Amino acid sequence: MQNPWVTIWTEPRMTIQRVIAENPNKCLWWLASIYGFSSLLNSFQSMALGDQVGIVGLLGLAIVLSWIWGYVIFSVWSWVVYGIGKIFRGKGTFQQVRAAYAWSCVPLLFNCALWIFLIVLFGPALFSNVAQDQLLTNGQSTLLFVVLIAKVILAIWALVIYLNALSEVQQYSILRTIGNVLVAGLLAGFVLGLVWNFSIQMVGSTIETSNTAFQIIKSCGGSL
Repeated sequence: MQNPWVTIWTEPRMTIQRVIAENPNKCLWWLASIYGFSSLLNSFQSMALGDQVGIVGLLGLAIVLSWIWGYVIFSVWSWVVYGIGKIFRGKGTFQQVRAAYAWSCVPLLFNCALWIFLIVLFGPALFSNVAQDQLLTNGQSTLLFVVLIAKVILAIWALVIYLNALSEVQQYSILRTIGNVLVAGLLAGFVLGLVWNFSIQMVGSTIETSNTAFQIIKSCGGSL
């Protein structure tokens, strides 16, 4: 069998077909760790947790929790897609649907590398609130813009892989696959919105907008 970590980039249908034929849980924990690490750093940055926890602590936390966080997200999202997929007459099992999502996250391996680069570039400021009027240097702005473009490209590539892999395991067209994902996304978003609003009301607090180094590019005329 060819290396699925390589072939998934250009041959997602063939790759996922071989993976599920061999073992739909193949490399699941590694893929969950890759997704979890990137996702947790995104969350830490958005919440500006660097104000409470040092950067070493945040990295350690992301590494330790990455595998379980990724596994939970893989399982919950795939369960929703699998359930909605039955309405669309999808043929894939839950494990196959989860495998399609997991292997679409291979591009995030490079996203993790970009996060490390950003940490080296900005240091603790990446996860901490900074002055609203603080600007980046021209060099930092250029590098950050390139990183953002790279992250967008990786996200699009991952989405293309996912749609093709899911289409293969569900055994229906790309159009029906898109419908499956959209309906699942709307349902998940609705439920999460209810949970979020309920949590805010229970806590009785408001979330302040964070201004971290990663977001400050907006002051330089850019946008995320």
